[in-house]
Amino acid sequence: ELGEILKKAEDIALRYKSIIVELGYPPHRDVPVEFVRHIVHDYEQYGKEYVAEYIDELMFTYYDEQVISEMSLKWENENLAKGRIRILRNAIKCHNQMMYDASIPTLLPQLEGVIAEAFDHNEKFNGYHMKVYLKNLLIKNLSDNDLSLTDALYNFYIQHILANFEHGKEIGSDVSRNAILHGGDKNYGKQSNSLKLILLFDFLITVLNNIPEEVIQSARAELEENKLKKEEKERLNYERLKKKFG
Repeated sequence: ELGEILKKAEDIALRYKSIIVELGYPPHRDVPVEFVRHIVHDYEQYGKEYVAEYIDELMFTYYDEQVISEMSLKWENENLAKGRIRILRNAIKCHNQMMYDASIPTLLPQLEGVIAEAFDHNEKFNGYHMKVYLKNLLIKNLSDNDLSLTDALYNFYIQHILANFEHGKEIGSDVSRNAILHGGDKNYGKQSNSLKLILLFDFLITVLNNIPEEVIQSARAELEENKLKKEEKERLNYERLKKKFG
């Protein structure tokens, strides 16, 4: 009986990881078991749209001002947060005062900042670098039944934060980094979006503060290998054109 209970709990946890990202929220470690069961049950029984109707209010109820403030206090002792703590304090203050137009564009660059700092990145930083670092950090060594939530964190970041964006076209995510910071999204200032970024930052900085050295080296090796491949491709193209046109 214990084995069946544990297997059922594992199945629920695995389903929750994909469901919460599909609903537009990042995973977070600090959630009650009943919270998880409730969402999975309703999703399986009634579908995504049913859960989407109440997911925001459920999140707001659990992650209220007190919980958010206590969460941000933990950041004071995180190495990656210390140099940017004044900015983070102001972001949380804006969130708690319902100034979401200010909290959201304040938090978005800090996500990139802590990733670059954790990997000691010292050159131009773009979405390509971000994806390589996040892949090595969050999913490279996972098994198919991993319950750590890090793969869900990766999926949320890629699908929602790094969502493709072009001016004049439909915005694919309500927390798209490029859509918000490049002025394409003018309706981003919502409590749900601000909360998503707070939860994402809280989980991400926890993972980054425990990053093993081998993960850093693995990511750097992948970047270097891809750089060499690109240079070789450019060299071959140059040689081809030189032979063709003289």
